Amino acid sequence: MILKINIKIRYKEVASDRSLVLFCINKVVVEGVDFMNQLDKNIAVNLKRIRKTKNLSLDMLAERTGVSKSMLGQIERGESNPTVATIAKIVEGIKVPFEEFLYIKEDSVAIVDCNARPVYKEKDGVFKIKIIFPYDKFRQIEVFEGDFEPGAVMASISHGEKSSEYVTIVNGELTLLVGENKYTVKTGHAIRFDSNQEHTYMNNGDEPLIMNFVLSHENATAF
Repeated sequence: MILKINIKIRYKEVASDRSLVLFCINKVVVEGVDFMNQLDKNIAVNLKRIRKTKNLSLDMLAERTGVSKSMLGQIERGESNPTVATIAKIVEGIKVPFEEFLYIKEDSVAIVDCNARPVYKEKDGVFKIKIIFPYDKFRQIEVFEGDFEPGAVMASISHGEKSSEYVTIVNGELTLLVGENKYTVKTGHAIRFDSNQEHTYMNNGDEPLIMNFVLSHENATAF
């Protein structure tokens, strides 16, 4: 079951001094699920998680938000479809971002089979980039693995104004161009650089080059 949402959110103060959450769903891709039903389930799970994290009883949450205890209980059990105005009151009362109610947080531990991960970018017989951990909006990083055959060259654009890359060499030797500067990184070494400019990865050696990339930046643009 997969639910992918790209959503923009803004707040607007109204005459009653209560914040209404106005949100626009720009792109929704739903595979095998009813979107609104899944969204209600996400809100139910997240409300209960956030309340327990803050050590709040339903009575305490009702007092803070102005939403009745019975309504809060129904939302947590998935028995009620809360209006945007109701969610706005809860958001204001417990001081958390509205997005926190939309997404299910990942488990605190995740193990993946790197060999089975999807290929993000490749040039047959030259290089291959795999996504090991996709972009995580809470941790603001994504992790890739790169395999470069001898002679391989891959140019990359800027990943954003405040983006950074952390590259560890597992095998071979990397020649890296960042702007007008050239760096050589050997097996067992690592390099960090600001990736807010064009940069190029090259394998000028005689053996395969294997690298692990960590791209860090809020809303970074991938390779």
